[in-house]
Amino acid sequence: MTPLGAMMLAASVTGWAMPATAQTLPAVTVTEQADVQGKDALLTKKTNIGKGTQDIRDIPQSITVITEKLIDDIKLDTLKDALHYTAGITFAATENGTDQDIRLRGFPIATTGDLMIDGMRDPSQYDRDTFNTERIEVMKGSASMLFGRGSTGGVVNQVAKKPMLLDQSDVTVSAGTMGYLRTTVDVNKRLTETTALRLNAMYNKADNDGASIDKNGIAPSYSWGLGTPDEFTLGAFYLNNNNVPPSGIGYVGGKLAPVKAGAFYGTDSDYADGNATYVHGNWKHLFGDGSELRTQFRSGVFERQTWITQARIGTTNGVATTAANFGDNTILTRVGLAPRKDRFKSTYVQSDYSKSLELGGMRHELLAGIDAAHEQALRFGGYGTVGTNYAKGNTTVGNPDDGTRLNVSPTYRGTEGYKSDALGLYLQDLVQVAPMWKVLGGVRYDKFDGNYEQYTYANANSTVRTATASNSFDFSPWSYRAGLLFQPSTTQSYHLSYGTSFTTAADTYRFTNAQNANTPPEKSRNIELGAKLDWLDGNLSTRGAIFRSEKFNERTTDADFGNIAYTLSGKRHSTGVELDVVGRITPQWEVYGSFTWIPDAKIDAAGSAATAQATVGQRVGLTPKRSGALWVSYQANAKFRVALGGHGSSENFALAGTSGAISPNARAPGFMVFDAMAEYKFTPDLYAQLNVSNLGDKAYGDALYPGFAVLGAKRQVLATIGMRF
Repeated sequence: MTPLGAMMLAASVTGWAMPATAQTLPAVTVTEQADVQGKDALLTKKTNIGKGTQDIRDIPQSITVITEKLIDDIKLDTLKDALHYTAGITFAATENGTDQDIRLRGFPIATTGDLMIDGMRDPSQYDRDTFNTERIEVMKGSASMLFGRGSTGGVVNQVAKKPMLLDQSDVTVSAGTMGYLRTTVDVNKRLTETTALRLNAMYNKADNDGASIDKNGIAPSYSWGLGTPDEFTLGAFYLNNNNVPPSGIGYVGGKLAPVKAGAFYGTDSDYADGNATYVHGNWKHLFGDGSELRTQFRSGVFERQTWITQARIGTTNGVATTAANFGDNTILTRVGLAPRKDRFKSTYVQSDYSKSLELGGMRHELLAGIDAAHEQALRFGGYGTVGTNYAKGNTTVGNPDDGTRLNVSPTYRGTEGYKSDALGLYLQDLVQVAPMWKVLGGVRYDKFDGNYEQYTYANANSTVRTATASNSFDFSPWSYRAGLLFQPSTTQSYHLSYGTSFTTAADTYRFTNAQNANTPPEKSRNIELGAKLDWLDGNLSTRGAIFRSEKFNERTTDADFGNIAYTLSGKRHSTGVELDVVGRITPQWEVYGSFTWIPDAKIDAAGSAATAQATVGQRVGLTPKRSGALWVSYQANAKFRVALGGHGSSENFALAGTSGAISPNARAPGFMVFDAMAEYKFTPDLYAQLNVSNLGDKAYGDALYPGFAVLGAKRQVLATIGMRF
């Protein structure tokens, strides 16, 4: 453009009048529309889950995004709450009472392998809150090429809130039934033309008829160089919780016990306490050729201790309990699950480089990176007079939350621990091979080494170690990713993809024993055929996929070595269909929907000692055939909006679908839980919101284990006042 042309274009934008002798240019119409995200819409077309910001249509895997608006609409306070609104996800009620055992497509999401914050590993088990979360991205299928060790099911990425170049503060106060009180503060301050400070904080208390919440958190962050070639961010995060978690209750004849929604049969001395403390930093450098280098780190300490009640159903007055005689007078024997305590320390550093270039007559989108990790964990167990399965007294079905409190608490001693180091290198290229076709290829190399220890003591009451069993491990697995994209228009994208993943012995909060620490990694693969289609001028998006996820050398025990040694002889798979729809149907109607159908999920090969929980040909547990979520909102006028939705699944089995002698074929029936919301805006910056969760007060199995189930929360009413200034 000539200097005169540039002046004329500037004049048309600013309204400045040119001299009468100047030539007038025709009006310029801008057709590019910015992507709407966050508080404004349920739909987003970009993601950060693939290492840097990408268009979702260019990623050949299923991706579901839970935006900040959906989180705020439904009051999804925790990561677990939010994942209820992602189809294909279920939860296992683990033996130590934690609630972070997540299953996706029937495969466990390793707590330290598949949960991310801003694309970087988020380790350990803790009560993840959404107060500092901008959105949650779920990439389904194998993803080890991008992130290293991880499970078959997929990856969950939590995108944290970051400083912005504007002055904006949001404060919300929510109060409701069951003593619920929650306050969040989000303050963003522009300090100069290139610097900003953001502070997010939360306080939350509630009492669910015995189970309770008491937590608080704060997350400050500071950025400088915003809008320049070098942007920096430093921040910290602290979350503390002292909760009484929901108790587990046994099955009746293998079926979910018919008790009231949210019934609590634990004691006042139950607890799930913990804290997460970490610091983090980010440096993004833009080169003159448009390429980008992003380097970030996170280092922190995570602590958790639990002592939780399981209510067992046995006999009442010498008569075995059945579905026919189950009632308010049925006696429940309360037993404390094994007291657990964990301390996890971790440091992660990664650097990702992206560049677009023309090479060989084709357009390339290159992505390369390196990451390193150091992890250290120590696990403690209860000992002495308060130990595993310490009896907590009896109660009856008709007498939940009876006020029982033990005047003793567990004493802990170290039982096992590990240290590990990891280094990963990866390279990926997305090539525009023809006007409508793109080909994706990627490879990654990882190296792991570490040491595991298990401690023994002289007797049940001793704190003096008598022996330490140790073993080391050293793995160097490769991961691969390939995809073919057909994009005949800007509103259509079809893909066929293949990816692998691996799970090392160090991907959980603990190992089984020292003898098995050096078992080679499990390996998995995922094949997917899918489509992403935009409608109504891009305001509505639909996504669908047919998939097969397979773990083809699963870790199992070997009878030839007394069932204490591990081999990689197991195999299982799941095959299904996923559908998502999200966006605006009209200016008034907005919809979010997620549905998964998994008709085939089976054990293909099992270890010799796994028959109690895994039989060849048996359906994989915690993999309901159908699961889904739906949220529909209607903007009645400029001030008033209502919404209705819910989540649910078909019949669900615990683990592999059987529970041995504890409760054969333990299962929970299908369910649908409905939620509702009404919002009134007094001004653009002041609103009131009313939420009702579990409208029908439905009792359902939220998390399952062979011996017990944890019920979902009962009906709750919340009123919220929100203000922006």
